[in-house]
Amino acid sequence: MNIYFGENLKNLRLKRNLTQEKLADFLGVSFQTISKWERGDTYPDITLLPEIAGFFKVSVDELLGVSKAEDEEEILKELEEYDNLTDTELKQELIYKLKKKFPNDFRILLRYMTCLVHFKENTPEVIAKIIAIYENIQQNCSNDKIRISAKRHIAELYKDLSEKEGSGITFDDCEKIIKEMPRMRDGQEMFCFYYPENYPNGDKIIMDTLEEQFLLLNTVYSHYFHYNGFFYDRNFSDEWVLSAFKAELDFLNFVYDDGHYGKMWRTVIYNYGHLGVRYFKIGDNANALENFRKMCDLAKKFDGMDRITVMHSTMFEGNEFDKHTLGSTYIAKMQVKELLTEKYPLSDEFKSTKEFLEIIKLLG
Repeated sequence: MNIYFGENLKNLRLKRNLTQEKLADFLGVSFQTISKWERGDTYPDITLLPEIAGFFKVSVDELLGVSKAEDEEEILKELEEYDNLTDTELKQELIYKLKKKFPNDFRILLRYMTCLVHFKENTPEVIAKIIAIYENIQQNCSNDKIRISAKRHIAELYKDLSEKEGSGITFDDCEKIIKEMPRMRDGQEMFCFYYPENYPNGDKIIMDTLEEQFLLLNTVYSHYFHYNGFFYDRNFSDEWVLSAFKAELDFLNFVYDDGHYGKMWRTVIYNYGHLGVRYFKIGDNANALENFRKMCDLAKKFDGMDRITVMHSTMFEGNEFDKHTLGSTYIAKMQVKELLTEKYPLSDEFKSTKEFLEIIKLLG
């Protein structure tokens, strides 16, 4: 159990407008001792606790933060359960319950905000709640990771609202948030080279950093040209984009030479799908079907894997992969089926062919 004596002592002292010296005089110790207690470097003799608690008119349990420690244990346990849930409704039910019980915990508020952004319709009431949580986090939370994550969620919301007439939100509002966020070079991933040789878990930190960089590069790379002619009007020829897709997949298959794609599973699956769409666009149905089949085979393989698996590629030998890294509710076959049957710009004639329908059957 964590003890919050130092933090609580400091808060109680400041509420009484006492200096460390004044409190030290009352307790008959040096102000350096008070300083060490508040930093958590040392603790007072147990016989002093009732005297300190009596001075501040609190119980010894309150002074030690026993109830806070118990709450922390419960919060950590419940958040672990939330992060591991694969059912969207159960996730929402749990986080709503936690928010009601611990309304001021920023870890809970961030996840509640996530549910509102991703699982709720953008009604005026929901939007107002999201913005209120965002402002609370930005103004009162000292954890930069939580604050930046909240910015990402509000940017997603503003991007969607900027595309809806009458929302009162423009992309300028979204861009303002984006510009407040740190560049990739200022993130923790960029400093993996700081870790000394043979540092505990150092290799895993470097491997995770490499995967994160691959993922970030692919995200920007793909949105620049992957949807050319579908969603964006960019001046890349179909032949050039096909070559770019192939080069990217060749690189990823080289890096993940054991066929286990780690954090890049979703990227690789979707890239085969994008490649299939490109082939369809230029009238090469045979290659389109081949890549769609590869997409489905990989989706089946991913869904059939255990949640925790070990990678054996040359670059990532021994690194563990948790499927929930891609989202605990992510089911590859379901997503791929939706893309092939509803999202991709394929003709009804193509989708009614025997070969295409056999591919869809692979998804169950």
